Amino acid sequence: MKDTLTLKDDKLRMRALVVGKVPRSMEHQDVQVVDEYLDDEILREWGRVCVINVTPERQDETLLQIHSSPAGWSWRVLALHHSELAPFLSDAVLNGNDVISEELKPFPKLKRLSDVPKDKLLAYLWINETRRIRPMKVLSNSEIYRYPLLDVYHNQQQTPFRYLHRLIESGLIEVERCEDRVRYCQSCGSGHLNFVDTCPSCQSIDIKTFDALHCFTCGHVDDADKFVSRRAMTCPNCHTSLKHIGVDYDRPLELYSCNHCSQEFAEANVVASCLSCGHQNATSDLTARSYYTYRAGENIQRYLLDEQVERNTNLVLTGTVSTAVFDAALGWKNQLSLRHKHQDLLLGIKIHQISQFIAEQGDVAYIEFISAFAEQLEQLFRTTDISCQYADDTLFILLPHCDISFMSSIEKRIEAFSYKVESDILSLTVMSWALPDNRLSDANKWLLERSSELND
Repeated sequence: MKDTLTLKDDKLRMRALVVGKVPRSMEHQDVQVVDEYLDDEILREWGRVCVINVTPERQDETLLQIHSSPAGWSWRVLALHHSELAPFLSDAVLNGNDVISEELKPFPKLKRLSDVPKDKLLAYLWINETRRIRPMKVLSNSEIYRYPLLDVYHNQQQTPFRYLHRLIESGLIEVERCEDRVRYCQSCGSGHLNFVDTCPSCQSIDIKTFDALHCFTCGHVDDADKFVSRRAMTCPNCHTSLKHIGVDYDRPLELYSCNHCSQEFAEANVVASCLSCGHQNATSDLTARSYYTYRAGENIQRYLLDEQVERNTNLVLTGTVSTAVFDAALGWKNQLSLRHKHQDLLLGIKIHQISQFIAEQGDVAYIEFISAFAEQLEQLFRTTDISCQYADDTLFILLPHCDISFMSSIEKRIEAFSYKVESDILSLTVMSWALPDNRLSDANKWLLERSSELND
């Protein structure tokens, strides 16, 4: 069912909505008071100003209710108490009863929107330039960080990083600052890791540190305790009396000793032990991910108002070119291969039931899918291969100097990827055509025929 919005007149929208007790500073103002949950009729009103004055737990429930509603993105929401979600889902966290009249006005930019925006989260950012998409630390979550705004507007089980990347590429959002960087287990993807020093010889964690001394006379290095003899310092190897540090001896870096194999070493081997699955990760195998605060990008207004900017939902590879360029390259390479007897390969991929998938799971889930699929394909193809988004659901890839035997590797990789797709809606058709082809005189017409074969 399509969202419908109730547009009240300016006088009503200037009337603040208070959830809970009316603050002292607003006692003499004409306000609408709601003691319990906001009803559906109120939640469909566009551009309301809401002051929340309830317990922190109830405040978070109200914030989630507002942002999950059809018009919540357009509201100015003021929280009077600190709570877990208030810094991420409200426009301001006020102290006690301190509410000023300037904060009780709707956003002027709302008048420029005549209909429900194409992306409510982007509209939420645009109408108030101080709004941000911020990560929240959630230690009970294996990812460590979540984005509350993404959770409430796009409802993804995992943070849609590929979707965020596409928004940045389109200039719809931009990075303001890096908040943190987390490393994740190679096996289960958890960020709950314990970094442990281990013995490089036997990998035991049962190691200890000790201070060492270095005798300049014979070069012997050993535990400092072994250099002490009857309150004097003497090298246990050459028995030279050590009186002055820097002249007779020095103290090198801290050394380690393994209680399991008795090996002594200067540098321990660091292992990241996963607290979620127990896997022992080498630090070089960990996946690092940065978490940023995002703000509205320079193209967000054009996207919401003029429709001159489209969100990038294409399956983009490194060698992606326009349809015209692909047609010209295909025709030229076919003629060249006929002359020099080269073997080339054309690969066609069609994604079925995209509309149904987007209708049920949303644009974000589809962008996550095609971005992950593109990453898999990138591992297969060479820098000399070129691709073309022939239609919204069709991709052609030209592989010069490649024969049909390569198809088995492609099919295995795509089949492996398909098992990771958590949906029974989408399906893929993959076909290949050996080149050169004597019938390929008009590349555009020839590709149209191949596209029809993908539909069969």
